[in-house]
Amino acid sequence: MKSRIIRVLMLTIAVTAMTSFEKYYELSKEGNEILISGTSNLHDWKMNVIESICEAEFDTEALRLRSINMVNFSCKPTDIKSNSNLMDRKTYDALKADKFPVIKFSLSSETEIKSDDRKFSGNLKGTLLVAGLTKQVEIPFSGNVNDDNSLRVEGSVDLKMSDFKVSPPTALLGTLKTGDLISISFSLKLLSKSLSALEV
Repeated sequence: MKSRIIRVLMLTIAVTAMTSFEKYYELSKEGNEILISGTSNLHDWKMNVIESICEAEFDTEALRLRSINMVNFSCKPTDIKSNSNLMDRKTYDALKADKFPVIKFSLSSETEIKSDDRKFSGNLKGTLLVAGLTKQVEIPFSGNVNDDNSLRVEGSVDLKMSDFKVSPPTALLGTLKTGDLISISFSLKLLSKSLSALEV
């Protein structure tokens, strides 16, 4: 009788291990893109975030994600790059990178996830810290669970620089003037912490 109970417990643990995900995820070292785009009176422009940190905590049930309990994202303003050194310098000045060397997003409340098999979507509500000023933002996202239990998460959000008291950069003695509205789009690969340890 006792051996039968042990076998049942072992089978339950094995099935659970095969059908559940790690709750804690972090950003993969490869396969990520964060793009910032905007307009100016001369031409459209784009900049890439070349390095960032992101951690997230999910509630899971079997093969489905139920909710997001925690998201912490950060990057340095000086890790935002374009193809122009002048544009980079103007951007760092506008973001007051010397005084405020970190941009941060933190989830402010648990986020329910709409899940259909391995696909999911939702809206992140949290605080965004830019140039020393914090604002509430909402970021729609969608994604899917990969065969190795890693996550691909994508989304975009429009922001106004003036909401963070950031003056849109200008160049060429004021001849080039950027618009106030910017769009941030992202495609991120998140690994469970046990998987990400294998990348080291």
